[in-house]
Amino acid sequence: MTRSITIQAETVEKAIEEALVILQLTLDEVHVHVKRPARTSIFGLRKVLAEVTVSRLEQTKETIEKQVQETPAGVRIHNGQLEARFGTQSYPIIVPSAGVELRVNSEESRQRTIILPSDIIECTAIHEDIAAQYLVNLSKDLMTAAAKVTPGKRITRRLLDSSWKRVLDIQATEDIEVYNQLTTEDILEELDGLGIVAGIKMSGIIQAVNTLEMAEIVIAEGMAPIASQDARLDIHLKSKKEHAEDHERVDFREHNFIPTVKAGQLIATYIPAVQGKNGLNLLGKEYKVKPPKEVIVRPGPSVDSVLHKLYAKIDGRPVIEWRGKVVKVSVNREYRHAADVNLESGNIHFEGDVWIGGSVHPSMFIAASGEITVMKNCTKASIRGTKSVYIKGSIFSSTVTVGIQEKIITMMVNDLEEILKYLRNIELALRQIFALRGEVPEEVPPFTLKQAIQLLLEQKYSEFTEKNKHFIQLVKNHTRRLDKEWLALADWLYQLFIDPQREEQTTILSLRTLIQEADELLQLYSEEISPESVLQAAFALNSILYSNGNIQIRSKGVYNCSITALHDITIKGVCRGGEVIAGRYIELDETGSAAGVKTHIQTSEKGVIRIARAHPGTVLQIGSHSHEFFQTRQQVTARLNEHGALEITQL
Repeated sequence: MTRSITIQAETVEKAIEEALVILQLTLDEVHVHVKRPARTSIFGLRKVLAEVTVSRLEQTKETIEKQVQETPAGVRIHNGQLEARFGTQSYPIIVPSAGVELRVNSEESRQRTIILPSDIIECTAIHEDIAAQYLVNLSKDLMTAAAKVTPGKRITRRLLDSSWKRVLDIQATEDIEVYNQLTTEDILEELDGLGIVAGIKMSGIIQAVNTLEMAEIVIAEGMAPIASQDARLDIHLKSKKEHAEDHERVDFREHNFIPTVKAGQLIATYIPAVQGKNGLNLLGKEYKVKPPKEVIVRPGPSVDSVLHKLYAKIDGRPVIEWRGKVVKVSVNREYRHAADVNLESGNIHFEGDVWIGGSVHPSMFIAASGEITVMKNCTKASIRGTKSVYIKGSIFSSTVTVGIQEKIITMMVNDLEEILKYLRNIELALRQIFALRGEVPEEVPPFTLKQAIQLLLEQKYSEFTEKNKHFIQLVKNHTRRLDKEWLALADWLYQLFIDPQREEQTTILSLRTLIQEADELLQLYSEEISPESVLQAAFALNSILYSNGNIQIRSKGVYNCSITALHDITIKGVCRGGEVIAGRYIELDETGSAAGVKTHIQTSEKGVIRIARAHPGTVLQIGSHSHEFFQTRQQVTARLNEHGALEITQL
């Protein structure tokens, strides 16, 4: 028995689909008879549903012969036109692809569609014109603008011819023409809208408006800042520490290596500073670079300077000292005395390093402009080293000082600070005096200016004369230990304010230059020298020790000594009696005694004191705050807290 079903639906296609679901058959396995297509009534008052009868095909001999004789339903594209034919038992199906527009009875269809004899079919290829597009991207640092360009396309399509098919996927061929309608005006207008006013690259813009490929093209580029390069001094002395940071000071003794050089050997090379270049971003904002840091190289008398290269003139130990931006390079000779220093050898004064193989006897004196090394003891003697002093043995009832010239420089710096204030006030007063008289200070004759200065000194700045004389005398007293700029400044002050015969040097411009030179000298010598000086010994008793850098007692401690260091003090062993004063940091193993022997430990307000064991009699002082221990305490740390109060932690 033939299976069939009659279905009504809004369209023929929906009726067929519903029938196939019920019969559980495919379109190829059924015969579709459209009894009535969907329509509206004559007056359009109601909608008439489509009605179809779907029957399963029975493959009898009669039906097979009938199918052979019958022209099959089909559809094809011929010469760009859609053609369809219909059988009595079947209907063709068309499927539009991309680029093809299919309309059935004036309604666009994008789905698989069954064609009925009554349908009006329109099938055309779609032509497209996609204009070129671009997007301008700015980098986060506003230094680069790039145009991301997508060229335009003109797509011409035509329907692809096919053979007769029951189900036809309609295809179209494409002809693509790539073009770029962008203009330089378009991109320039866009850049203007983004506020880009600098770094516009016309070559990049021309490339962007002519490219026929997708591309990202830089159309504006700022000028990146070029950092300045600081001046530096490259040291050519080999040490175990090969890589030192910029301006890092290498203490060769810490590496168990003391370098020496031969005459003619290259010590260092000066690399001049290079000024960088300011940057400019696309919005016109300037990025200023920091000026380079200068290095002022001052070769000593034992060093030759040739084309920024520093060579040793003599055999000896190279000495490189920094003070702010000034570096002094010299070579120290070494005086070696293998025996004791006594009445037979006499006192020792030497420009350079001194090495003593024995001890230093009572009443003897050693002074050196470099380092002093004593392999044994020092008893009731005096030792004065400019750089460092190393005593391998002990110090008994002696005075040992290191870097006393730095103390002198500190005194001169303090004096110069006051003198500079007076100089500025005098220059201001002179300008006011001549302004009231209707005169230009720069045009005042030296004689008149000299008289005006003397009048000011007598009536308003009488204290300046005494301070100036004191400073000049201080410089003269220490001429051998001071650099030439101190001597030149003292001479200038003498000529301008004391010498009555040197009127030709008395001008307002000379006074201003003097103020500038004094200010620069003050800034320079306010910096601490590096590397720091060291006074080192194994033990000290009833002695006076002073260092402008650090003091290190290596093993046996100190008893009843006065020890002063501008920076740090480290004492291994017992510290009993006397005083220990440091500018920054003090570290001690043991202080005071069970009997309460007074031992004074003092540092500055910013300093720190650490004591492993503090016995009674230990007095700590930080700034103006002090504390005395009456019981033994372990692991003591003392400092001022953020409120300025003395804070002591202990076990």
